Amino acid sequence: MSKITKPILLDETGKEIVAILRQQNAFISALARNSVNALASSWKDIHNIVREGLAAEIFNVGDHLRGGIDSLINQTIGNENLEIIMVNDCSTDRSGEIIDEYAEKYDCCIAIHHEQNSGAAYTPRNTGIEACTGDYIMFLDPDDRYTLDSCETLYNAVKENDADVAFARFRRIFEYGGTVQKSFSPYEDDLEHAYPDETFETANFLNVSDFLWDNFIERFLYGKDHEVTYKRDGPIDKIIIDNIEQEPDLLKMAPAVWSKIFKRELIMDNNIRFQPYISGDDLAFTDEALLKAEGIVYLNNFMCYDYYIRDLPDDKSITNTVNVRLLDDLMESYIYCRKLTEGYSKEIQTIAVNPHLLHWMNTWKGSPFTKEENRLLLKKVNKLKKIHKSDMKSKMLLSSMTTAIETSIYTSKA
Repeated sequence: MSKITKPILLDETGKEIVAILRQQNAFISALARNSVNALASSWKDIHNIVREGLAAEIFNVGDHLRGGIDSLINQTIGNENLEIIMVNDCSTDRSGEIIDEYAEKYDCCIAIHHEQNSGAAYTPRNTGIEACTGDYIMFLDPDDRYTLDSCETLYNAVKENDADVAFARFRRIFEYGGTVQKSFSPYEDDLEHAYPDETFETANFLNVSDFLWDNFIERFLYGKDHEVTYKRDGPIDKIIIDNIEQEPDLLKMAPAVWSKIFKRELIMDNNIRFQPYISGDDLAFTDEALLKAEGIVYLNNFMCYDYYIRDLPDDKSITNTVNVRLLDDLMESYIYCRKLTEGYSKEIQTIAVNPHLLHWMNTWKGSPFTKEENRLLLKKVNKLKKIHKSDMKSKMLLSSMTTAIETSIYTSKA
């Protein structure tokens, strides 16, 4: 594989970098992106897109960056089979220097530098999609880590089954408290045998007890299990389906792009790109890919990714910062996803939206907003309410949301 040894300054059209990269004999590309930086690693058929953070406020991850890149360099597939594309979105720390160092040291690494900060994750990610040359695409936040056999395992799963998408579980690691959670799955797993030396807490976004979550909240949010193809009579190791209608419950899991491998043809032929949201861009991208995929593989007992919750007092992630634009963009992503599900079953329409609404309300409830901000959010919720009428539960859920926001507006002094 030939190497681009000098950092590339990306102009507005992006034509220069695309033209150069197409000359590379790369098989698998990984784009790593920090809101200001993006890292990428590639492999014979893979594109890995690595990006930092949910929103524009976080882009400097120099202290975490090397660990993210090294988790790509040390993959069992061999970095000689990877193309790591690193997109610097105008970092103000040493992140740009760090990716230049990797570009000089490793043939698989390519550094791209934006001339202007884009303000959010979606632009560098889309830069990476346009620049990649391999057959498959993966994503990684540079302050997180791939497990060392992630690329090889996911690639084998998608390749052997001629699928458009394959994905697996991830660890949610809380740095401050030392807690490790397993990502939510609607299927019974056997992780205690797959990882006998580890103990996982059950993950749910409300952080309530497992009993309350399993017996009440989950049932209310998702409804009954949809046993379309796979029965729930014991642990499930792997799910292989032709399309999402054969197993709608796959949409119940966190829409994390970095726990998945996507066939590049699926992304390019359907013009799937990250939408201009500071939050919710992952959801929109993942749902669109899963809805349009012909062939999906899910590995229920494989941990492919370590997702670090940066909750230390002096090192907080953007996920701990809530403002009106974040919630407005989240709601816009729900509207986008609901429109995508037109023509699909009622189960698909409900699962694609409803679980996220309670998360949105829980975030809204814990954050003080002014009257004007609440009026803006109410307008956006009503926009979803007009189109999301798949069942009575959806209507009741949205009505309770609008009532709560209206009450806050009427009782607020500011």
